[in-house]
Amino acid sequence: MATIARPSAASTATPAPAEQSISTFFHVEAMNDLDNGQPTLIASSEANHGDLQVVTADQVIAKAAEQHRLISKAVRLALDHEAAGQQIPADKPRTWTVADSDTGMPLNVTCMSGCNTLHLEAASGQAPADEIWCVQYDQANTTELAIGCGNSDLGDWATLSVQIKTEPFHADPAKRIPHASIEVTEDHYIEDLDPDALAVVIDKLERRTAQMRVRHAELVRIRDEYLGRQA
Repeated sequence: MATIARPSAASTATPAPAEQSISTFFHVEAMNDLDNGQPTLIASSEANHGDLQVVTADQVIAKAAEQHRLISKAVRLALDHEAAGQQIPADKPRTWTVADSDTGMPLNVTCMSGCNTLHLEAASGQAPADEIWCVQYDQANTTELAIGCGNSDLGDWATLSVQIKTEPFHADPAKRIPHASIEVTEDHYIEDLDPDALAVVIDKLERRTAQMRVRHAELVRIRDEYLGRQA
């Protein structure tokens, strides 16, 4: 842990410019106060300790939440910009008809954008209405962790995968429009972690959280596009 003298009253009272730069760059370290030896959270505008300011844990968490909101907004704007600049895709959403195996009535289905479900029911010609769904699997961004349950089945398991799904004939209207499902590896535990190993897991989960924010923006975009087609 680094050691640094507590900034003077004049420096801690530095007004708007320091606050603005800290909220923009947001470097935070824990340092020992030379006055009392206590660990202190220090925020700065640069990694080389520019614009030092003593902060509380609540302030750090609040600023981190602010940065997350800005990142989510930036990702959504980038995705919207990319989508606006693209030509109409050659592979338009798939449309097909099957018979409801319970009632015999025809069911007209249009896949949501990005659906990568095989839809074997389309080939068979019939299916229960409540078993028809579209899913976009989170295949590209999956974090794997070595997870074991007991002593014999340690292995790499996909963790916190996010799927975007719609069930067009579900009894619950909320499930008929695109929604997210988080696939958590249940009943498996990551055990016997020393501090370094725990830090590795935390790092992976932090990166996974950033990827999930991208999925959140994709869900918003796909949901808006889907509802626009239903209007």
